[in-house]
Amino acid sequence: VQTHLTGKDRELFIIGKTIYARDGFCSTCHQPDGGGLSASGFPPLVGTPWVLGNEDRLIKITLNGIYGPMEVNGKEYPGQVPMTPFQGMLNDEEIAAVLTYVRNAFGNKAATISPDKVKAVRESTKNKTGFYSPEELLKEHPME
Repeated sequence: VQTHLTGKDRELFIIGKTIYARDGFCSTCHQPDGGGLSASGFPPLVGTPWVLGNEDRLIKITLNGIYGPMEVNGKEYPGQVPMTPFQGMLNDEEIAAVLTYVRNAFGNKAATISPDKVKAVRESTKNKTGFYSPEELLKEHPME
């Protein structure tokens, strides 16, 4: 697997790549190359602060999903199809792995995400029900 990451970060990246590619998981909507599917309303994961920016915001999206119109890389997405919440399907290490992968694949380069960070965000949002809206997340974590 080609990556600039080493050691434990590389191990997370490799696990994350496998999770990303699972049927019905990330690649189904965001595509194997992270480019998304504009026609279906699925935004790209490449070069966007939604992925490369605030870690808490990205972890929250992954845990609870996101629903509603949003702008990604200057393009409006109607957000009519909610993103799957993975909090019940993936443990802290698996979420850290797939987010480390997404933040460091497709030409992206950003800090890795630790299982401890995912655990902390999961704990702090345990009473959150339903999807996040883009507005709610941007209020908590303004775009970089």
